[in-house]
Amino acid sequence: MNTPTRSQARLLLPLVPLLALWMCIPPAHADDKITPTELVTKHLESIGSAEARARVNGTRIKGSASVTVKLCGEGQVDGEVVMASHDAANLINMNFDMAAYSHEAMRFDGKKLAVSQFRPGSRTCLANFFLTHEVIFKEGLVGGVLSESWPLLNVEERNPKLEYGGLKKIDNKELHVLKYNPRKGSDLKIVLYFDPTSFRHVRTDYSRTIYASEQRRIAGGPSLPPAQSQQAAAARIEAREEFDDFKEEAGLNLPHTYKFHLSIQSELKPAIVDWVFSLKEYSFAGPIDAAEFTIAGEVKN
Repeated sequence: MNTPTRSQARLLLPLVPLLALWMCIPPAHADDKITPTELVTKHLESIGSAEARARVNGTRIKGSASVTVKLCGEGQVDGEVVMASHDAANLINMNFDMAAYSHEAMRFDGKKLAVSQFRPGSRTCLANFFLTHEVIFKEGLVGGVLSESWPLLNVEERNPKLEYGGLKKIDNKELHVLKYNPRKGSDLKIVLYFDPTSFRHVRTDYSRTIYASEQRRIAGGPSLPPAQSQQAAAARIEAREEFDDFKEEAGLNLPHTYKFHLSIQSELKPAIVDWVFSLKEYSFAGPIDAAEFTIAGEVKN
């Protein structure tokens, strides 16, 4: 074996610390390269066993609701909420002890979305947002695993395009990113986030930019007049669902805190709305009363 000369040794010496540093770098975690299929599989396991998931046949969840509104009106109101779902049908019904805003309800019957009016001919900016972006209910995304319509429970039938986006740090915590594109497409950008340890679904982001040249209607506001100038600012719509406080219910690990944030950044009709649901009563075996899916004064999309 050839022994390095003294001059060659001097050249190699600076590489020794670099080699030691390289040896100390941990290998990339296997989950950094997880496929969408693997992520969905681990996520389903995080909810509960296949047997526990199969026993669900009519979900009804009750709890307290708090709604805070800024820009699109002002104020906060507290009340009660019922979330019910069965197969593709999905209902969110809130009742408040306030005459001017006594209730808010959204119902998807598997085909069409209907929303309540808080007074004749008037809908809240939240209701308008869902009417304009019916895909959130149609794809079963709203409410995440709290709904039987959650699309990842039946990916084969929904057949969305799923793209893994790596790990992203949000609020000082890294989360798995899964981009969700409905089979028939959507104007919304939809991104799902999962805890890298438990694989629980903890967040969904929705976003859309409406440029001046195409502004005809913005969720949460009336029809818009044609843009007077191409210098008009684009409208930005952002919504976010967050899920926390996971506990076991009938063999299923489900969130007990559900938050929905809506922000409409527009010169014409800005809005900020926050739902906060504290969920307490869970039932998974019982027929859903058709009356629960009836909305007085409803407006269909």
